[in-house]
Amino acid sequence: MTDSTFATNAPRATTTIAEVAQTVPAVARGARWFWFIAGFTAVNTVLDLSHSNTNFVVGLGFTLLANAMLAAGLALAVNVLLIGFFAFVGLQAKQGQAWAFILGTVVYAADALVYVKAEDWLPVGIHALALFYIVSGFLALQSARKASGVR
Repeated sequence: MTDSTFATNAPRATTTIAEVAQTVPAVARGARWFWFIAGFTAVNTVLDLSHSNTNFVVGLGFTLLANAMLAAGLALAVNVLLIGFFAFVGLQAKQGQAWAFILGTVVYAADALVYVKAEDWLPVGIHALALFYIVSGFLALQSARKASGVR
């Protein structure tokens, strides 16, 4: 056996934040909530376009406001931008980008205020649950970054 045999079988040290994030299940769980939000908002958009009276409470209050206050084409554009935003934030968060967790949390918490203003408490509770998991993912990411020494 040569020294190179040992070198190729030795575990490689985690060096990037994306690699660190992949080793912490709570990070993926938190990031996935952004995808749930985007997905349910997309379904809500289709339901609204079909003039259904049904929607999912995981979706966004901002899109409900846009659908009620804007012309159909403009409301659809707002919905698509928000769906894309949350899908993108979810992808970045899953790759260990702390800014994505923070920005997504701020926007989703602001969205919860739409439901608070309307005194619609079930969506507020769902928002709180989602925010709990998102913040838990962020905190797990921060702990893993600190433990691994990756910035």
